[in-house]
This record gives sequence, C-alpha cells and structure tokens, in this order.
Amino acid sequence: MSILSSALLRLRLIARYAELRRSLERIVGSRDQASAALHETWLRLDTAKPASPVLNPDAYLLRMAARIATDDWRRNREPLGDDEREALLQVADETADPLRVVAARRDVQALEAAMQELPPRQRAILAAARVDGLLNAEIADRFQISVAMVKKELGAAMRHCRARLADSDAVANGELVGRRKF
Repeated sequence: MSILSSALLRLRLIARYAELRRSLERIVGSRDQASAALHETWLRLDTAKPASPVLNPDAYLLRMAARIATDDWRRNREPLGDDEREALLQVADETADPLRVVAARRDVQALEAAMQELPPRQRAILAAARVDGLLNAEIADRFQISVAMVKKELGAAMRHCRARLADSDAVANGELVGRRKF
C-alpha cells in the first residue's frame, strides 16, 4: 500500500469512526472491543499491503478491524485446564436418571387427573395461564369475564391441583408455585 493510500485510509477511518465502530459493535458484540480493534486497525494501516486497489474503503476498514477483533478473541480465549475438563466430565446427567423420568411421568399423570376433576372453565383458564402463557387480561377477554374472576378461578384451580399433588415430587420441589406475568 502506498503512503498516499495509507494516509487516505487513515483519514477515512477518522471521518467515519462512529459509523465504523457501530457496525463493528454489531459484529463483535462489544463497544470496547470494537474501539480496540479500530485503534489496532489505525496502527496496522502502515504495514497493510492489499493485493489489489481498495475500491470500498469503508468495507476494507471494517473487514480489517473485524479480523483484528477475531484474532484478539482467539488469542485471549482461555482453554480449559485438565482439572476443569475432568470436573466437567464428572457432572452427573440428571435428565437421564430413570428414577427422575418415572417420577416426572407420574407427576404429569397426577396433574392430568387433577385437571380433569376441575370444572371446564377453571381447567381452560388454568391451561391458558400456565400452558399458553396468557396474561390475566387476555384470559378475561377470551372468556368474556372480569380480571378479578380470572384471578379467582385461577386461584381455585391452583389450590385444587396443589392439594391433589401434595405428595408428588413437583410440589415438594416447589415447581408448581412459580410466578408468572399478570
């Protein structure tokens, strides 16, 4: 790269710094990393030798900075040590435990049975709230009832299900009492 083209690219970097940094931020995910990569780009412009003339200076500068950021990320990545690798291999896979699978299936069957005991509207409101994730206001609109009535029906349905599932693992672990959006 000639001294003239290096100087022109530096001027372009100064003039378009904010736009280049924003574009690079989207690529690297951090404003600080984008700024550091653009600074390093500024320093490397003296030694850069493109194979062909630079037709799009913004694209050239952005690509150069992105490559610098990628190289920096690779250099600063810390590989796992032997102890860390061994610790990861020793972590038990709880999802594959047959006892947990059987207990979860039993909990689901008990919940289905408890829901079948509910009146149809309470069952539908509970499903809309807990399965579909609808807000109380949306449920009220769907069933053409007040939000207060939704709260009342939902509370009654939850109490019924908790009472029926009192012995299950899900209730013992607090999995049926989670908060949701209203």
